[in-house]
Amino acid sequence: MQICPICDAAVEPNSRYPKYICSDCRKKASDINGKKLVFYNESFSGGYIAYYADSNGKEKYNSHDCYIDGIQCIANEARFGGIVIEVV
Repeated sequence: MQICPICDAAVEPNSRYPKYICSDCRKKASDINGKKLVFYNESFSGGYIAYYADSNGKEKYNSHDCYIDGIQCIANEARFGGIVIEVV
């Protein structure tokens, strides 16, 4: 069994990402100042891109660092697509 390192919710076990966060915590991701973030693959073939949630995809967030409940995390492209966020 694997748990979200932020809220202790059960998550699907994944040995590649032992510190990945649950989908509920993912919704709380923000920059260091508390401004909400959203993460996407840059294109159909992958990549990583992040935006400020309130900008409707117009204001890029140029970092992989994010914070959830004050805990530093990092967002990256997952191996087989999608975005994975893990506690640092």
